[in-house]
Order: sequence, then C-alpha cells, then structure tokens
Amino acid sequence: SNGSVLRRVSELEFVDKMVHLGIRQCTTAEYAAAAERGNQFVTRDDIRRQGVQAVVDAMPEMENIYVTFDIDALDPSVAPGTGTPLVDGLYYHEARELLRGIATKGKVVGMDLVEVNPYFDTTGRTSLAAVRLMIEFLGDVFVEHQVEPDWARFRRP
Repeated sequence: SNGSVLRRVSELEFVDKMVHLGIRQCTTAEYAAAAERGNQFVTRDDIRRQGVQAVVDAMPEMENIYVTFDIDALDPSVAPGTGTPLVDGLYYHEARELLRGIATKGKVVGMDLVEVNPYFDTTGRTSLAAVRLMIEFLGDVFVEHQVEPDWARFRRP
C-alpha cells in the first residue's frame, strides 16, 4: 500500500535512520516498527506545540539526506489537489521552514514530492505550492552547502 513505502525503503542496507515530519495518521503497528528501527516521528501536533525551530534543532545531523515530501502533509486549504486530503495539516510556511531546516542537517542528495493530483484542484493552488516548495528547498540546499551550479551544462552548443 502507499503507507508501506517508507517501511520498504528502511529495509535497504544503505538506509540508516529516518525522520518522519508532520505525521497525522499512523497505525500503532507502523509506529512501533519504525520506532524499533530508531526512526524519529514528529507529528503535526508536535510541530505546532514545539515550534518548527525546536523540531529542526532536535533532528540529528546526517551524512546524506533524501527528502520525500507528500503533498497531503499540507492542509487541504493550502493543497486540496491530492487523493488523500486530511484536515489540520501543515501550513505552507511551516513546511517551508521545516525544509529550510533539513537543508542544514547534512548533504541533501535527492528529493521527490508526491501525491499532487491537479484533477482535484482546478485552481492550481496545489501545483503552485509544490513547485514553490521544491524551488525554495533547492535554493536553500545550494546556499547552505555553497553549491555552484555548472551553468555550462545547460548551454546549447
């Protein structure tokens, strides 16, 4: 199921610990299995109660980071275009600050953003939020790690 992807990923030999941010629905068995592997769960309630900066500060330093962002972590008022909208999600600024903090925790080696369904959002809000989150996160990664893009690769011969 779509809820077991991270469990399968955690079984890969090169994957160490995972940090799950903004969780709102998780079965007791899923939580127990993840906690047994040493993964960290931070619910949306934790984020609101502690504040984004405290959550980022509590995250471990990591060598390589891969970020997968599920758009349904955002509140449907921000991102209605998903197949599994859940009320009381993260607001854009909270997600943005979490991603900014992640960029400071290690070398970001990749990112994906999933579950955007434009057919469920005729206004385009969800796609706009998704694109802005990715662009701003990439900007943070480049700034944080002083990555200089190789613009020559993008020039036509």
